[in-house]
Amino acid sequence: MQHALDEQQAHVYSIALTAIAKEPDQTEWEIKEVVEKLAPLFAPTLADDQYTPIVRQLISALNVRVDRGVAITEQGHEPWLEKHRHDISWHRWTAYKQLLLAKNYPPRVVDTMDQVTNDIVDHLGNPRLPGPWRRRGLVIGDVQSGKTASYIGVIDKAIDAGFRLVIVLAGSTESLRQQTQERLDEGVIGRSTRDGNQTGSASTVGPYGIGQFNAELPTVQSMTTVLKDFTKLVKRNTNIHIGQGTEGSTFIVVLKKNGKVLEAVYDWLERQQITGNQLTAPLLVLDDESDYASVNTRATEDENPTAINGKIRDILGLFERSSYLAFTATPFANIFIDSDVSDDLFPRDYVYALEAPSNYVGARVFFGTSYEPASKALLKPTDAEAYFPSKHNKRLRVNGIPRSLQEAIEAFFIANAVRDIRGHSSDARSMLINVTRFKDVQATVSEIVSDYVTELRNAVQFHSLSYANGTPNSSIENLEKTYFKVYGDLAETVDESWKAVLGRLPSAVTGIAVQTFNSDSDKKLEEQNLSWDRPPRLIAVGGDVLSRGLTLEGLTVSYFYRRAAAFDTLMQMARWFGYRPGYDDLCRLWIDETIAAQYRFIDEAISELRDDLRYMKAQRLTPSDFGLAVKKHPESLLVTARNKMRSAEDHKKVVSLVGRRIESTKLSSEPDAIGANMAAFRQLVMALDESTPRYMDLVEWRDVDKSLISAFLTSFTGAKTDPIWFADNLAKFVSASRGPLLSKWDVAVVRGSQNHDWSTSGIEGLEIPVPRRNVVVSPNGELAVAGKSSRLAGPHDLARFLSAEERAQAEANYRRSHEQDEETNVGEAAFYPVLKNPVLLLYPLVASFADAEVDQTTLKVQASVDSQRSKGNLLIAAKLAIPGERASASKTGDIEYVINKVATRTWFADFDETELSDDYDG
Repeated sequence: MQHALDEQQAHVYSIALTAIAKEPDQTEWEIKEVVEKLAPLFAPTLADDQYTPIVRQLISALNVRVDRGVAITEQGHEPWLEKHRHDISWHRWTAYKQLLLAKNYPPRVVDTMDQVTNDIVDHLGNPRLPGPWRRRGLVIGDVQSGKTASYIGVIDKAIDAGFRLVIVLAGSTESLRQQTQERLDEGVIGRSTRDGNQTGSASTVGPYGIGQFNAELPTVQSMTTVLKDFTKLVKRNTNIHIGQGTEGSTFIVVLKKNGKVLEAVYDWLERQQITGNQLTAPLLVLDDESDYASVNTRATEDENPTAINGKIRDILGLFERSSYLAFTATPFANIFIDSDVSDDLFPRDYVYALEAPSNYVGARVFFGTSYEPASKALLKPTDAEAYFPSKHNKRLRVNGIPRSLQEAIEAFFIANAVRDIRGHSSDARSMLINVTRFKDVQATVSEIVSDYVTELRNAVQFHSLSYANGTPNSSIENLEKTYFKVYGDLAETVDESWKAVLGRLPSAVTGIAVQTFNSDSDKKLEEQNLSWDRPPRLIAVGGDVLSRGLTLEGLTVSYFYRRAAAFDTLMQMARWFGYRPGYDDLCRLWIDETIAAQYRFIDEAISELRDDLRYMKAQRLTPSDFGLAVKKHPESLLVTARNKMRSAEDHKKVVSLVGRRIESTKLSSEPDAIGANMAAFRQLVMALDESTPRYMDLVEWRDVDKSLISAFLTSFTGAKTDPIWFADNLAKFVSASRGPLLSKWDVAVVRGSQNHDWSTSGIEGLEIPVPRRNVVVSPNGELAVAGKSSRLAGPHDLARFLSAEERAQAEANYRRSHEQDEETNVGEAAFYPVLKNPVLLLYPLVASFADAEVDQTTLKVQASVDSQRSKGNLLIAAKLAIPGERASASKTGDIEYVINKVATRTWFADFDETELSDDYDG
């Protein structure tokens, strides 16, 4: 952990960082030597032992690394920036780079950002190139990973290069628009627009942000302010003309994604056209959270698109030269845009995937991987369902909060005390509570939470001293129990022991405030021209408004009990991702185990998407090819809301299974299904050649005819919500295949470890230890196999079909193509390209049920599954592996299935796109 530096230490740290940043690859001894030289000059009163924290934080900052990322582009793009970079005065970028370093951004991160933003600006198009031209692109980042910092750098360089009008689409809420305006004031404009109706011009506002690093910074006029959006400044704005070409003033507009606001901007620009000719000033439209609201959800009605999508296209159409740049962490909706519609927003020119720095706390840090789930930071709200049912409406009566939520609030109290002990007293910190999408319910929850916070704070302030001296108090006793349960490892240190925390609690919790964030509170900001007042110690209660771009500074504790059926919706709710310097060990998340498994799956899906980009770049494929490839993903129908995929209904979908992980991780708990799957397993194994050698971990058969595989898949069925394994989709795929690729298969029954249950597996002579898997019961009674990990196969199951030499070569090839070092462990994706035959792995399983003692649904299903086991029917799960690389898949590995309206309603039964109504907080 890192303790905060005092003022003198921070001053030395800043100077040393600037000095070392020019040559960051220095040893610890060299860094220490720099500090020892600078400290006596700039902080002569510091003692020698006060140098050590400075050196440690410098080492931490300088060791943070970030990869450059990967891009695929349309054929024919001619790079221009490198040729002209010496002709451009980089006023804004230089000042912004100084600002980032002054804010202690790691030098290597800033250096990589410089390279990445060069790449992106090069793809925006040359603003000095005579028109007409237009560009469409997409940048993919991680949730809370610093996308805003990156796109501010892009805007600064775009303005330096000659773009004359920048329109930033900053989400759909006023609080997010204000947050974005403040960031752009600091990083682009160089003047604060918080006060009055000021435009951000040098004559009205003093230096701010980058303005402090360059007194001669060329003026950028802001058409919006922190307190007022474009519609409230229309009268002033209509008298301002952007002019023609690349000469003259530069303007920036920060907008909500609101039809009326976009209409006002369109009217302002349309009136500036001369005799209907397009405007010649080069335009950049930067669309933050671009998968939200910007996508035309009327996919079959392009002549009548949705209001926001249509108006974005209209504004772009006013300009002879325009560049549309989409930024998002969840790009699924963007790549489902119809690429055949010429003026829509499909990223036809380029797709760029950013990489997060090594100090980013993302899905893998919180949730682990499919093979190694995380546990320390995650806690289970096992009592939440009784208070916040997964299916409820706005009339839900909430009469209290579960003990698990009280425990989370107590953990936040404790974390505040610990951070103060560490010297972080002036740093903001926050807690997130997201348990419902309905505003009425949020209001009730917020009120009850406020009451509990008041009760707990009073107990701390009035009784902590007497409790320390032996006088009992139930509230303080709960805090102590939570301390040892949630932060027990802190007890090993004297500074952060329970005694030390108890002594610091009274001052640490004084400023904790509870606020509700939803469309009502957001509307109040807009209507009353208020700025968002962010308490430095905040408990934020809300739902969807908290899920899109809004940053909760110093987020430490999160309580999340929500369900969503779409990848992008779920991932955007994860406000707990980001950077947690000096307090990452305090971060805790109360979350349902099933939802945690979904986050792991989503993270894996996005990682596969990035892998596809790498493959496609190597094969010189284009964004249009990328869009098609993602549409082929087996999970593509579940990655975004149904109104962004209307064309999928009553529509045949072709899915490539080559190189993909195809596992039946969802199973039916119905007795008939369990019995039928066991019968299919028996029939296949008994039909195979029993003389085949048996291995320690696999009972294996080679070169099995596809007819036996097809017969098994015909009889086998997965859960109804699994579009690949349900019905006979896979059986048709195998039986209809032509050519040698799928004619012969390798089959194996996977054994458990020696300490697993011994069983005959229901087949005479097949005596093996049966694998045991954690199983979670979903609300509809289906079985999610593998519980936390959401993985059926072990990390090495597939590799066992390869010799030691083949495996070593496959791993080397994978590391080389992915630019990984020798110490990096590779996943099973490395082995698909070198498999001789397609593989069928069979898993007869014994189920281990999580939380059976508190979940009545689980108890009921467990009894049914145990009853089947007593009859000799184990759970049967399966995995397919088709040889080859995903990006180079041929039609031989394609599977076709039909999505009808009934299936769509079933899969998305628990999720509807948020409507802007009085009931929801969207």
